[in-house]
Order: sequence, then structure tokens, then C-alpha cells
Amino acid sequence: MDMNWLQDFICLEATRSFTQAAQQRHITQSALSRRIKALEVWLDTPLIDRTRYPVQLTDAGETFLPVARQMITGLQQARDAIRDSASPSGRVLRIAAPHSIASNHLAHRLAPLYRRDPTLQARVFSDNVALCFDLLSQGVCDLLVCYRYEPVPLGLDPDLFRSVDIGTERMVPVAARTAMRQNGWRFPGTPHDPLPLLAYDPTSFLGSVVAHIAASGPGRLWLRPRHTDAFAEAVKGMCLAGAGIAWLPERMVIDDLNRGRLARLDDGDWSREMRIALFAPTKAADDAAETLWNALQRPVTQVAAPGTGASVVGD
Repeated sequence: MDMNWLQDFICLEATRSFTQAAQQRHITQSALSRRIKALEVWLDTPLIDRTRYPVQLTDAGETFLPVARQMITGLQQARDAIRDSASPSGRVLRIAAPHSIASNHLAHRLAPLYRRDPTLQARVFSDNVALCFDLLSQGVCDLLVCYRYEPVPLGLDPDLFRSVDIGTERMVPVAARTAMRQNGWRFPGTPHDPLPLLAYDPTSFLGSVVAHIAASGPGRLWLRPRHTDAFAEAVKGMCLAGAGIAWLPERMVIDDLNRGRLARLDDGDWSREMRIALFAPTKAADDAAETLWNALQRPVTQVAAPGTGASVVGD
């Protein structure tokens, strides 16, 4: 049994649409179908009548629905109780963030808070964007920090979750300077000499961003996929190794650009700005979560320490 199966089933019942449920769950429709099927196999009975539109629950599905809701509520209550007992010294605030944001943006915002408030305890869950949204939606995390790119919808219900932009980031095309010189790479490539692309998983958020950049740029790109990964840090490692070109968050590669290890491939035409957004449930879990929500919105040079009424001036 996977808790995600229960969440998927409840979401599907609410939307009565595999397409809408997949969007809300931040997974592909085929992945949602597989997970619902896995739940049906586990129960050894169909839960969904797929012959009707909108989809309907079977009698077994109607019987199981309140059980699924009760199971999720019970698991969440048990989780909260275990959390409280595991950290008797204070509330541990939980933040979900993609790897690239956790290491290149969030650290700079949390560090001043730690310096000024020794009692602050936070845990960062760093993973892909889809899982980070699941962690927030399921109540595992109090806050989410992730990229926002207007042409790629995120799908969070604005009635349930609030958001605010707290920074910007640019996706820029780069390549290892040595590899460019040795291989004679010329951006944006040619039909006879396409550039090797270090790509993101096409179902990932950054994969969707790069696909939009490629489709909306000033001309034609000539690329041949060489390597695919879901995480920007892994793509950066392949890029530094000279395996191909890649679009990467500028903050992640700025030091490599300044030191000459990587080279920028465009003058801005093939780059796009993303927003760094902070998300939280409309109703905060408690005062500590609300205080951190407010603190993370302020510039690093003027951040309020959670648990205090004082302002913190960053170094």
C-alpha cells in the first residue's frame, strides 16, 4: 500500500477526470492510471467504472472512499504525534524545495535566520518539483519553495494554497569552454552538426521549461539528445564534464561562468526568467509556520527570526 495511491483515488473521486486529477497530483495521466490500477490490484476489486464519463466509482469504490479518507487522516495524525515526540526541544519546520533551489537559494535565506535564532529548527526535503508539490499537498511540509514559469502551469488550487514570489532565476544555455573548443560546437547548431543536448526528463518541470524555450526562441535549434536526467545538479555535472550543452539555472553556474569553466552560449535570446515562489496552505499549521512564511518573503538583509518579534539584518 502506498499513501499516494489513496491520495490519487480521493483526488480522482473529487474531479471525476483522470486528466484533471493527474494535473492536480502533478503526475502524468498514465502514471495516475497505473497507481489507481495498483490500488485496485491491492484490493483485488475495481474501484473505478471507466466505461462512463465522467468516471464513476463502483460500489466497491464508494465503500472504500470513506475508508481511504480515514486512513489518510489517521496516518497524518500519527505522523504529527511522532514528530512532536521526536523533537521535544521545539517545532521542526519542514520545507520542500527542488535540489537547485535548496542549495543555491534557500540556503542563503535560512542561514541568517539560524545565526540570529539558535532555537530555529528546519528540515528541508529536497527532491524533484512533482514530489515537492506532493509533500506540500499531503501536509508533510509546511512550506514549498520552487520555480514558477508562467507558460508551465503548476496546478495548485489557489483556494487551498497561497503563494508569493520571493526571487528570480534565469535558465541559460551553457557548455564547457574546453569541450566547445575541442569539438567545434557552434550554437544553435546546424542540420549537419547538431549540438549534443543534456536534457531533463520531459515530464519534469525544468524539462517543460526548456521545451518551451526551444519552441519560443528567435530561430531554429539543432540539437540531438545525448543524456537525460531529472535533476539540474546532475545535468550540470555532465555539462562540466564536456558531454554536451545544457540549460541551467544561472545562479547554479555563475561561479563556473566567472572562472571560465563554462561558457554562456547566447546573448539572452535563448534564456528565460523564472520566478522563485513560496507556497503554503491558505491556513498556516501554526504560528511558527506563519512566522517563517513571513520571514522568507523579506530580503536577506532584513529577515525576521521565527519565534521572535525582532528583525534580523543579514551579513
